[in-house]
Amino acid sequence: MNTRYISIYILTAMSTLFSVAAHAQARRDSLPDSVRMVPVAYGMQPAWKVTGAQAHVSGEELRKSSAPTLSNALYGRLPGLTVMQGNGEPGYDAPGLAIRGAGSYQNAGILTFVDGFESPFDQLTADEIETITVLKDAAATALYGIRGANGVLLITTKRGTTGKPRISFSAQTGWQSPTKLPEFLSSYDYASLYNEARLNDGQPARFTQADLDAYRSGNDPYFHPDVNWYDEVLRKSAPLSNYNLNISGGNNNARFFVLLNVLQNTGLYKNTDRKKEDNSNANFLRYNFRSNVDINVTRRLSASLDLAGRVEDRSYPGASAGDIWGNMMLIPPNAFPVHNPDGSYGGTSIYRNNPVGLVLGKGVATTHDRNLQATMRLHYSLDQVTEGLAISGAVSFNNWFRGNDDKTKDFAVFQLLRGTGGDTIYNKFGENTTATVNDGQNSQWRRTNALFHVTYDRSFGLHAVNALLQYQQDVYTISGNNVPYAHQGIGGRFSYSYDQKYLAELTFGYNGSENFPKGKRFGFFPAISAGWILSREEFLQSAGWISFLKLRASYGLTGNDQVGGRRFPYQQYYSGGNGYYFGTDNHYSGGMDEGSLGNPGITWEKARKVNAGIDASLWKDRVSFMLDVFSEKRTDILAERTSSIPGYLGVGLPAENVGSVNNRGFEVQAGYRKEAVSSLGFFVNASAAYARNRILYMAEAKQPYDYLNRTGQRINQPFGLQAIGFFKDEAEIAASPRQTFAPVKPGDIRYKDQNGDNIIDIYDEVPIGKPALPEWTFGLHAGVQFRGFDLEAFFQGVTNRSVMLQGPLVWAFVNDAKAAPIALGRWTPETAATATYPRLTSTANDNNYRASDFWQRNGSFIRLRNVELGYTIPASLTRRAGLQQTRFYVNAVNLFTIDEVKLADPEVLVGYPVMKSVNIGLKLQL
Repeated sequence: MNTRYISIYILTAMSTLFSVAAHAQARRDSLPDSVRMVPVAYGMQPAWKVTGAQAHVSGEELRKSSAPTLSNALYGRLPGLTVMQGNGEPGYDAPGLAIRGAGSYQNAGILTFVDGFESPFDQLTADEIETITVLKDAAATALYGIRGANGVLLITTKRGTTGKPRISFSAQTGWQSPTKLPEFLSSYDYASLYNEARLNDGQPARFTQADLDAYRSGNDPYFHPDVNWYDEVLRKSAPLSNYNLNISGGNNNARFFVLLNVLQNTGLYKNTDRKKEDNSNANFLRYNFRSNVDINVTRRLSASLDLAGRVEDRSYPGASAGDIWGNMMLIPPNAFPVHNPDGSYGGTSIYRNNPVGLVLGKGVATTHDRNLQATMRLHYSLDQVTEGLAISGAVSFNNWFRGNDDKTKDFAVFQLLRGTGGDTIYNKFGENTTATVNDGQNSQWRRTNALFHVTYDRSFGLHAVNALLQYQQDVYTISGNNVPYAHQGIGGRFSYSYDQKYLAELTFGYNGSENFPKGKRFGFFPAISAGWILSREEFLQSAGWISFLKLRASYGLTGNDQVGGRRFPYQQYYSGGNGYYFGTDNHYSGGMDEGSLGNPGITWEKARKVNAGIDASLWKDRVSFMLDVFSEKRTDILAERTSSIPGYLGVGLPAENVGSVNNRGFEVQAGYRKEAVSSLGFFVNASAAYARNRILYMAEAKQPYDYLNRTGQRINQPFGLQAIGFFKDEAEIAASPRQTFAPVKPGDIRYKDQNGDNIIDIYDEVPIGKPALPEWTFGLHAGVQFRGFDLEAFFQGVTNRSVMLQGPLVWAFVNDAKAAPIALGRWTPETAATATYPRLTSTANDNNYRASDFWQRNGSFIRLRNVELGYTIPASLTRRAGLQQTRFYVNAVNLFTIDEVKLADPEVLVGYPVMKSVNIGLKLQL
């Protein structure tokens, strides 16, 4: 699926949703930039003053996604933020996040801050979120200095507002099921193809015609089973429920926001024990609570106290999800029955992990997470000294603990054999054991933060000045590690505007990390940005169709201290190694090995970033437009000079700051909104983001051919052989370059000789396809409102990515695996002209099952991430019952996907799949 097809799908969906999509209420994001306040690094600013590159999404918008994990609601909603899910298991389904692609081949992890302090956010609930903001360029992230190069995600929670208390309650329940499960052949087809594979290998067939007839008829389920392991282990759907209660209000002296949320996410395993005594489904139960209180202590002194926490209880089968899903995919349907006639678990000497037994017979594994975060802030106005001057301070404590309470056991499997007298013999493998209890601490961490600000905000006629100077300290301690991770520094921001037309901002961070040598721990990270609000100019004010138009640009330096490799890489490490026997009694004394050399000059990665952007609102704010173009050069990335120093030196080489990467791209967003007139309103908002990186240098080993170098390629660029068809006969094999991986026969995959040496080996591997992280991300959000009805839909798409099919998913009979329908297209002498799969073989085939473009697929897809239909009862009918709003709705998540992978979900090829859900809900506001 190329970019052209993605664009066609989006335009088609846009034209359809223009007439049928919905928007229930005017949101805060629809306010004009002249009055709208938006989060920035360590504070808030009027949107018109912002000169950095950032994007926002409201909590109200995220709530409609109904995703059980908050980060799974962010797909395509923030231009520049790439979200890719890797697992759908309840409680462990948080996706990977990247801002503007990957700028480093070592670590591209982003920072996440909740209300100004670093904290995980995946298990927050959308009902407690005011906005989520992505900070992208140097002007937006310079205050984070040594840690801001990969971008920052700011999560701002809701706070109370002046007015009488408002009580809001919502309840939602629904059912979820896999977006797509792999499909495999039945026992008859499997056995038929296996016989063919054996004949291709010059061996006799394994299954007789009587066996094949029994598989086809299904009249011998014990000795000729036909088991669909997915059907035996999984139910068709699983429940999901979410309940939320929040109260907010206050007066001029005090304001509050209080929330309680309960989420229950249940897994797909069937026949499990609801009491969780003998076994367990995959269950995730989460309680969220939050209390944000703001108090005006005196006319000049204000204070706030935020308390937030979570209780997370997870229970799972005693076997890991990887084992369960891996064996469901691996074990052939005819290997053994689920249960034997006596009720015991089926199995063989080769297949001892009966998937049903892995769910029901391995006991229960549970974890209990507890998280508590407390933040106190004080703000004091110094207007008596000079107008606009203020000081503030905040301390935050964040603690997380995980304990486990496991009751695990094992089970025996029995292979059925026919005795000479026709009797049934049970051949036992393994043992049935009693449960072993393991109760204790699994992990914990604590984070202590301190933040102090001096701010100045004042206008002098047409001139406006805003300044910030801060001190920040962060200490992060993990159990089992006596040396905490620590960051410390100062930062500042100075903003100037003239007549709300000309904007300039200087930002800097001077901070450091404990991970580097003393005297070399701190760095200076400046950024400068400017803006020009053209819509304030007289020559454009006469153009009534331009509501707001701003040009902005930035340049700056940020850093990344997550350089990869070991901790404290400047130190020399020694570890226990081989010893020696001394004396006549051969007394042994252990020795020490010198580890890789330390590098006392090691430092952080540096990113020089340039950004230029346009923000526009047209036709009385009905049309919005945003465009950002960026370029980044990352230097001082860790690499080892393995090519320049010989191995006989006898010691591991130190990591050095010699690598560099370029990353360039753009983001664009456009929208149209028509407010409700005569009870009809609609909106549509589309976005696209593109980022492509290129490795400039990574000190890799010298290669004999330039095309083998990773330098010059994209980060995580796949390499492999280039397939050019199948060998049609022995004559073609003899006339072709010699393939060295295994003896080849007609029907095996032919590979291109890249270097012309008439040999196919590892030196013929070239860049194939694209990295798994997409270069293009698209989003389309549209809706319509008519009277009390509203309908919204959100599509997300990605392209310029590849996925590699491998293992039991596609490789028939490899490691005693089953066979997928793709194997029906195998090569035979009769199908040589139309074959889509190599010849079958029952033995390991190192030639056919290598990384090559034959097994690579286009990983692009479009997914309907959310759709919601709701009805709000007129307030005139509900106020008598004391209700300000009563809304019923039905929504769906991941309802359908368009992709070219076909065999599995394009995001999660193997393991616990991506889930789709359909939910109904009720929201009441008093």
